Amino acid sequence: MISIRKCEPSDQKAIKKLIVKILNEEFPKEALAFPLSDLEDISESYGKLGEAFFVAVSNGSVVGTVGIKREDERTAMLRRLFVDSNHRRKRLGSQLVERAIEFCRDVGYDEIIFKTNSAMKSAIKLCEKKKFAPKAKLDLGPMQLVKFGLFLKGEALAPRK
Repeated sequence: MISIRKCEPSDQKAIKKLIVKILNEEFPKEALAFPLSDLEDISESYGKLGEAFFVAVSNGSVVGTVGIKREDERTAMLRRLFVDSNHRRKRLGSQLVERAIEFCRDVGYDEIIFKTNSAMKSAIKLCEKKKFAPKAKLDLGPMQLVKFGLFLKGEALAPRK
């Protein structure tokens, strides 16, 4: 059975190992665009008010991750959405995103932002399934950076002029 819970200090090494493994094996070119400094001390990086880091655990092993960082008082950033290759296609990514959305609603955020690149097709597909809408795209040679947003309260706010 897989459970999703807040990260504990004892999860630190396993989290970094999982994320580095996935980046190196599946996204070696893109890995350079994802600095790992936030994984050096997860409780510090994701421990402020309105922030959290969740792990999916199976038989005592970390098999999935998602983090929430505070962008400002109304906006959260969804970060570090990773699922071990042996645990995919079991709705685990979906459950991690749902837990992150629930946390953001509880905190009172209006919007969640998710930034990724075009190579991370599964993450893009999952966010679209969860009703995240594309907000911006930036071409960087063969890769495209993509920004998604999910409004949690009412209608989308009108753009500022």
